Amino acid sequence: MTKTKSLVGRLSAALFMVTAATGSAFAQDWKTDFARIVDAANQEGSLVLNSQPNQAARDFLIKEFPKAYPKITLSLSVINTGEFVQRIRTERQAGKYLWDVSLAGPPTGFILARDGVLDPILPEFVDPEIKNPDTWGGWDQAFVDQEGKYEFAMSKYIAGPWYDALKVPPEKVAAMGMKVLLDPSLKGKIMWHDPTQPGSGTSYSYLARVKLGDDGLKQLIVDQKIAFVSQQFQVVEAMARGTAWIGMGPPVRSLIAPYAQAGIKTDIRTFGNGADVALEGIGGSGLFTFKNRPHPNATRVFINWLLSKDVQHDLAVALDQDSRRQDLPSIAQPDSVPIKGAKYVAPQREDVAKAVEETVKLITEDRKLVQ
Repeated sequence: MTKTKSLVGRLSAALFMVTAATGSAFAQDWKTDFARIVDAANQEGSLVLNSQPNQAARDFLIKEFPKAYPKITLSLSVINTGEFVQRIRTERQAGKYLWDVSLAGPPTGFILARDGVLDPILPEFVDPEIKNPDTWGGWDQAFVDQEGKYEFAMSKYIAGPWYDALKVPPEKVAAMGMKVLLDPSLKGKIMWHDPTQPGSGTSYSYLARVKLGDDGLKQLIVDQKIAFVSQQFQVVEAMARGTAWIGMGPPVRSLIAPYAQAGIKTDIRTFGNGADVALEGIGGSGLFTFKNRPHPNATRVFINWLLSKDVQHDLAVALDQDSRRQDLPSIAQPDSVPIKGAKYVAPQREDVAKAVEETVKLITEDRKLVQ
């Protein structure tokens, strides 16, 4: 019996040593491969990125990526969906391949994937942690395009309309939910990042339609004298100045911080974290890459840097928006933490895109009725 235990112990120890050695060798192999990719990227010397309009995201990328890879010059542009898609089409018709990667919100990636100008992104993942679907809650969740291989959403959050509790009683919002948007006392006090333009306001159009119905959506557009604005910062500024009491579109609470630091008093809150008042979004975190890109190694370096654990944590803090990585704690405030098991509408997934487009058309028609 003792000999048997001794043999088992020796075999177990040997197996552990082999496993550890294999794991260590595997880790060393990918790091060696990645070091070669970095060397090649340094030779390329450039990375061309189209980024989301969120200023915090742009500031983070411009500041942090050069710290990590000083030999790769980051060229960052912010171009809206319509203009960017047309630019890509025009350039490619002329045989020009100028872009490496994009970090933006849908529908840009969906359109370009259908145009056949994107590469699947999974082959760009080198770090074993990043390549593991469990890290991201499963590929079926992390990919938002219908084919599940082109547009990778590194972030996930829930959000609803924002309101200033110094202007709108929280008990009224709690009692009425989305229907508070139809309250006559809020006429002229709602500002919406124009949902007929690609951007942060579009998702809210679908949330409003699902929760209020077509008639309620029409009432909201026609009767409430909503101020539609073309830039998301206008929503934040109006709420800081008190000319808007409810904002729909950008993450007002985080973006209003500079105004609060300047002494302006607000109490910005969400409508809540229930599926009746909130949507599931990815913001501008849709990551995709281009066929025939000019800097393939720099692209691979950027993607693996961006999706690494430390960078995802720091970026989540900067954006006030949770990473999809399952090995990171949530940085969201309690009213922005999803309720387990709740079924949220997800307007930024491609399988919902047609319904969102139909909603935008309804809003366009309803706005024609406003005198």
